[in-house]
Amino acid sequence: MTHRAQTVAFRAAFAALTLGIFAQEAAATSLSGAYLAGRSAAARNDYDEAARFFSAALARDPGDADLRDRAMTFKLLTGDLRGAAAIAERIAAADPVHQLAALTLVADDIASGAFDDAAERLGVDDGRMSPLVTGLLRGWAEMGRGDRDAMEAAFSALRGERAAELFGSYHLGLARAALGDADGAREALEAAFKAGAASAGRPALALGWALETLGETDRAREVYANAAPGFVEAAQELARFDRGEPPALLVSNAREGAAEALFSIATALGTERGAGVALLYARIALSLRPELQEVRVLAGRLLDSQGQHEAAIEDFRMVPRGSAIFLTAELSRADALLTLDRDDDAVIVLDALAGAHPGDLEVQLTLAQALSKAERWPEAIEAYDSAMALIDPVVRQHWSIFYRRGIAHERAGQWEQAEADFKKALELEPDQPMVLNYLGYSWVELSRNFDEAQAMIEKAVEQKPEDGYITDSLGWVLYRIGKYEEAAPHLERAVELMPTDPIINDHLGDALWMVGRKREARFQWRRAISFEPTEKDLERIRAKLDRGLDVVLKEEAAAGASAAAPEADPATPSANGG
Repeated sequence: MTHRAQTVAFRAAFAALTLGIFAQEAAATSLSGAYLAGRSAAARNDYDEAARFFSAALARDPGDADLRDRAMTFKLLTGDLRGAAAIAERIAAADPVHQLAALTLVADDIASGAFDDAAERLGVDDGRMSPLVTGLLRGWAEMGRGDRDAMEAAFSALRGERAAELFGSYHLGLARAALGDADGAREALEAAFKAGAASAGRPALALGWALETLGETDRAREVYANAAPGFVEAAQELARFDRGEPPALLVSNAREGAAEALFSIATALGTERGAGVALLYARIALSLRPELQEVRVLAGRLLDSQGQHEAAIEDFRMVPRGSAIFLTAELSRADALLTLDRDDDAVIVLDALAGAHPGDLEVQLTLAQALSKAERWPEAIEAYDSAMALIDPVVRQHWSIFYRRGIAHERAGQWEQAEADFKKALELEPDQPMVLNYLGYSWVELSRNFDEAQAMIEKAVEQKPEDGYITDSLGWVLYRIGKYEEAAPHLERAVELMPTDPIINDHLGDALWMVGRKREARFQWRRAISFEPTEKDLERIRAKLDRGLDVVLKEEAAAGASAAAPEADPATPSANGG
């Protein structure tokens, strides 16, 4: 980073820190300060801070309806059901049909075992909650207070729409199973499958339990096996089945059933209505059943999708090692760490997983990719080798593994191995533009196979004309074979597509110099410097600005160096369009 950039960054950081201190001081001393701090936290999806500041504002103005709503909502989003319920009581007193307050109070009743109160709230048909949510929670509340007929009626009433029938049948099956009615559970769960329940979802686990309990073991195994390829819990159930161990209930009581209902809704909402609403349902579900780790992983993923990576990491970290979903949680935690550029921390997580699951291809590949991101190339190669050893037979879809291992070999200075991997990738996927570009560009940088490299890169450009890196590669190969007039338009186009890439701007500068547009060349070199090239590239660009490209090339030739343009930073994807 340049001195000027460091100064700007320092000032920005200092300003942010100062403003943060002032905001906290204002929040601690005034209603408006707390409110504004809460809104700021909410805008960046910082739910803990939003809950804290809106609660502080509400304490200063308990009668403000908007503050009550906000404080309750953010308490729910942080998992504080009891605190949210205390506010919901005041909201409901002023607005009896407030939807979220009604849901909060019902959930709090179920959490405390007050099923009569929950059923009474849910029995009022005033539109406070959606028919689906009302029907599911009412069914579990009725079961909780021991009224099976009312439970059956509540779940069975969910009809008319495919989603309602699916959820109603699934939860009716769960409730019957919890009551020991395996035959009735199977009937309801089969109906859920007919209504469209995904074979790879939790309904498969519930149906498998019913079938095993009824002695229909072949069918049970088939259900688990069909679900296993995309569902880790089903794969574990299949392994348990093959060991001859008995199945366990998915839900054993009404509180757990209500948590399952909210989890079902959160899962559906996660893709339909946005992460915020889905997270709210997930947090309430966790309040009812903290040990339901699948919900915790869902909550982490929802936080991750909102940019709250640290909070997501904490949710993933809380999944215990013995959980069926531990592996999924750890992979998700590693991904969030990589997003935060905490590459070494991610490698620690993944290295432990690889040691515990040496036969898991996904784990080995994820470790290899994390090591590559951390630029630990020899270790990345070893991880890719471990992954390759698990693949038999090698098929078309594995081209990307050879491609990525080829990159690791190339960055580690092992060109022969890299070239072999790239060629194998093209053997599996002959027209893959990324591989065509990477291999072609590498050949150009090595001053070999220019004609073949040009043909490969041209084919890549045809497939991805809007890719600035690939367009740059085509311009650069033309430059390297002395076709400067042809190279310049391609490099100008590459700069249009990737205007802030230092290498691409530097390449354009060289081509412009060679066609006599020297003032424009100097302009491009200065632009390249402004985008913070590597120290090696920076030194060479400054030499070109000071003495001109012609002189620099002669100096390099005299020193026995290649007349090539500066080597690309091995950590820079644009070096080979990777």
